Amino acid sequence: MAPQLTLKEHYHKRVAHTSGRVGWLTAEQEAKLRELWALLLAEFERNERLPVVYSLAQTAGEGSSSGDHEASDITALSFEPLETLGSAPRRRDEPQPRWPAAGSRSKPATPVPESESPPAAARTATPDSAPAEAEAAEPDNEEDSRRRLETVQAYATRTQPQSDPIVPAAFEPLFGEAAGERTQRAAFWQAATQAGDADSWVLRYLRARAWDVAAALAMIRRTLVWRTAQAIDEIAHYGEAQLHAHTMRAGLAYACTSDNLDNPVYVVRVRANEARHRSVAAIKRFLCWQIETAQLLAVGSADGRVTILFDLTGFSRDNIDLALVRTLITLLTNYYPETLGILILHVNSWVFSGLWALIAPFIDPAVKAKIVMAKSAADIAPFIARDRLVAEVGGAKPFDYEYVLPTAEENRCMADAAARSAAEAAFVAAVADYEAATRRWLDAADSAEEERVRARDALRSAAADLDPFVRARTLYHRLGFIRADRSVQF
Repeated sequence: MAPQLTLKEHYHKRVAHTSGRVGWLTAEQEAKLRELWALLLAEFERNERLPVVYSLAQTAGEGSSSGDHEASDITALSFEPLETLGSAPRRRDEPQPRWPAAGSRSKPATPVPESESPPAAARTATPDSAPAEAEAAEPDNEEDSRRRLETVQAYATRTQPQSDPIVPAAFEPLFGEAAGERTQRAAFWQAATQAGDADSWVLRYLRARAWDVAAALAMIRRTLVWRTAQAIDEIAHYGEAQLHAHTMRAGLAYACTSDNLDNPVYVVRVRANEARHRSVAAIKRFLCWQIETAQLLAVGSADGRVTILFDLTGFSRDNIDLALVRTLITLLTNYYPETLGILILHVNSWVFSGLWALIAPFIDPAVKAKIVMAKSAADIAPFIARDRLVAEVGGAKPFDYEYVLPTAEENRCMADAAARSAAEAAFVAAVADYEAATRRWLDAADSAEEERVRARDALRSAAADLDPFVRARTLYHRLGFIRADRSVQF
């Protein structure tokens, strides 16, 4: 057997990753996949219900509360709650929680006392509450307050007073679930069908855990608890409307091209990041939304991963933001395994060397192996060809980021209750058919493989038909990168 290529060798040889992926499984790997599916289906039959802890739609004093629930440890981004954008900024004299190593389930060593925690209204506000909360934040001035707290919806309302709400329908969970909880089965199918193939999603966890079935199952469980607690399906529903307007307009991170393996590339313009202009909650929600959207951009990629290019041109101390970096690492390591392809650091700043010394100890060795240091476009070329690299990083691809504000018209179908109901019914039926086909596949019945492939294709089609009703259209739809048939073209 020929030795396996390293990640970087795949790029140098321009050979896509196929090992451990659908269509390329060894007999041993397929046996592991079957074993994991048997355990997952058994888990679904338990009908375990998971709490929604940080829903956007909860009103003050209602809904789930984190309390001492285990979810508050393993679901909080960077081990802090994903609060509303209007959460009051932490006081300078308030103790900062220490960030544990990746994978740790211990609580911060210096937690904020309950009496000093943000009030319930700040933790569980409605999607429309950010402007009202801004008044309570006691900012230096009105302009600073607006820049720090204003959502895209609030910005649209302020600048276009006659415009309709960007998302015209309130959030409703799939499978007829209650607003404050999801079954483990519902949480699984909401996540697994984004990748286009449920097997592809499950295999990510097996590869991340070196084909240890029990470890992969435990990681999936933790991911589903986290996704439910953070209401990731709700974040997808409201989309950019509830993201931080200044972050979106500044172009902190965006996708506009692909790398040499045809994986989507996210450019992170570190110079556009100024923590004082937004809350920690804002960056957490922004990162969640971007990574969820990345699943759509990577559907057509053979590798199924995403490349992140950190452009540190013009980087200064004002742009240092450990919360952003730690949150991104936590997300990619714990909840979106096998999503990161490579992480390129385009470095031309001495300031970064000191920052790297602070960050490096927190980075998982598997993630660290994917990091590439580059000083020029020539250093980046083995991973992103010059004709694909955006001009602002020294490439030849013309692209000037300009945020295109979303409109109500692009999400108009979300208000069509009858059409949504029909699409959801078809999706729920397709899930049931796929589960039944998978059970027959596990029993090794005749022609079960072909039946399961047909069920997979039907589920993929049903998920695509349902998507416009449950996910607000994105910037990448407006730019034409994601097409009506869900194909991607940069």
